[in-house]
Amino acid sequence: MAEFTSVFLALLFEATPFLLLGVLVSVLGGPAIERLLQSAAFRAPAAGVVAGAGAGLLFPMCDCGNRPLAHRLALAGQRHFALAFLVAAPVINPVVVVTTWLAFRDAELVALRLGLTFLAAVAVALVVARLRGEVALPLEAPGLDHPGGAANIPARILEEFFELFQFLVIGAALAAAIQVFADQEQFLSASGVFLAIGALMFLAFLLSICSSVDAFVVAGFGGALGLGPALAFLVFGPLVNLKAIPMYLRLFSAPAVAMLVLVCAQVAFVGGVVAELRGW
Repeated sequence: MAEFTSVFLALLFEATPFLLLGVLVSVLGGPAIERLLQSAAFRAPAAGVVAGAGAGLLFPMCDCGNRPLAHRLALAGQRHFALAFLVAAPVINPVVVVTTWLAFRDAELVALRLGLTFLAAVAVALVVARLRGEVALPLEAPGLDHPGGAANIPARILEEFFELFQFLVIGAALAAAIQVFADQEQFLSASGVFLAIGALMFLAFLLSICSSVDAFVVAGFGGALGLGPALAFLVFGPLVNLKAIPMYLRLFSAPAVAMLVLVCAQVAFVGGVVAELRGW
């Protein structure tokens, strides 16, 4: 239990500043970003997708920090941009590019990680944004103001932060329990290309490691992993993980979250398989 408490607090303290930063950007900068996206240059869905997938280079946020802004922009009608930004920003940003390079010193792996994440962002934006009716997204969650509403800014920041923070706590507790009580060696010992890649994706989902440091964790596994499993871990983990799911479900409909998970899993798995088998 002492180890669980230590890991839980580490996950919480690691993610909380980024969540607060995301809320600040959403509340303070959201209106200006909305006005920019309403210009003619971003009205086409394709332009919104490309801009959203690359926006992390200007707004370097981890997988916790970008969700409030993505939710706000989706509520404002910028679904293609918001969804692409939601998926891409945790990986396609300067911090993660640098940390991935420092961990592996492999330009090919860095390029593959960015390329597959971009592909996943485009696929999610094009597929999930088409949902309509009862499965449409996003949810107008209690405590999260619609972007058009007027409210006291400090109160909105506190309300939105604590609304999302409780779901971060739930996710961090689940992830900490997995890290402490699950046997991770079982995942690393999986044999066969397909099983090894699937096992590492599932491990990435369970561990819920921040995208800014996950490359060092994978590099620490040493020669136990091939290119395919390592790549699948690095692509899938920041986008879909146990810490993220409660927050996703608070902001977006369950069918939309399920579709996001499915699309990201397909891209990460197929990309990992192709990368691993390419040398055969």
